[in-house]
Amino acid sequence: MDASLSELLTGETVGGYLAARGIPARDAAEPLAGGVSNVVLAVRAQDGRELVVKQSLERLRVAAEWHAPKRRILSEAAGLATLRSLDADAAPAVVDVDPERMVLVLERAPEGAEDWKAALLRGEADPVVAARLGRIVGLMHRETAGRPLPALLEDDPEAFEALRLDPYHGEVARRLPGLAARVREVADGIRATRVCLVHGDLSPKNVLVLPDGRVWLIDFEVAHRGDPVFDLAFLLSHLVLKAMRRPEAAERYVDAADAFLAAYRESRGAIPPDAELLPQLACLLLARVVGKSPVDYLDSAQRDAVLAIGTRLLGGAPPSLAALLDQLRRLS
Repeated sequence: MDASLSELLTGETVGGYLAARGIPARDAAEPLAGGVSNVVLAVRAQDGRELVVKQSLERLRVAAEWHAPKRRILSEAAGLATLRSLDADAAPAVVDVDPERMVLVLERAPEGAEDWKAALLRGEADPVVAARLGRIVGLMHRETAGRPLPALLEDDPEAFEALRLDPYHGEVARRLPGLAARVREVADGIRATRVCLVHGDLSPKNVLVLPDGRVWLIDFEVAHRGDPVFDLAFLLSHLVLKAMRRPEAAERYVDAADAFLAAYRESRGAIPPDAELLPQLACLLLARVVGKSPVDYLDSAQRDAVLAIGTRLLGGAPPSLAALLDQLRRLS
């Protein structure tokens, strides 16, 4: 392979790269926060378009040794395009995909857009945003069930395994041997279920709230045909974690969870039963305190409380999602 194909883009080199791709840039690139898994740069094209350039990293920027296939950027492009084919207002447009250097060029969100995580951490849990997200996810799950998807989304679950099941469920099983058998059972159920397009990282940080009220769902790196339960449990786990961090605002987070689920039910027509949803939620809560990617906003007492909730949920208590949300509501 040409050495230049493996080089990571920088603010100094991205302009020449884009020009060679037929997208000449007007100004210098602006580095953006890209989480732990990508190089992310913002540029303005000569035609005035505001763009984001993403290039996937093979080794993630975390303390633990954590690798993932770079071709996940191609899955992201396919996932975004699939969602936009269902609702053009629900995701940014894909401008260019480079399968040799694993680079994706996207439409940039307009000025004033904010990821939902920032608002949630401030204690602002707008049920309108939650409902819009619920409708988008419900539409995606409903319209892709039983229908062909791009080949990467159908046949390549490696990124989901490397970025989700192993560092989340696998690490929980390794760190908590008393729960290992049950956690592995839940993970095996997810691996075996192939229903519809699943985002796989339905975190508030991947939900952009635009100034005009639209909601964009971004970062489809681990998208695949899989179990819709995973997406629901993933989003709910974040709302539970925020409630544990800010108990005085717990009722707002529960109201957001209710709005999300109600809109999802209306859009898709059904919500998975608690017997499927709660064990997955339990594993994800445990993963965010003992997995490879623990949340950074809980203190030790709050982490212990989340550990206790996850452990109880795996054992069947509380017996329903409604009971769990009611318990959280009383934290306020």
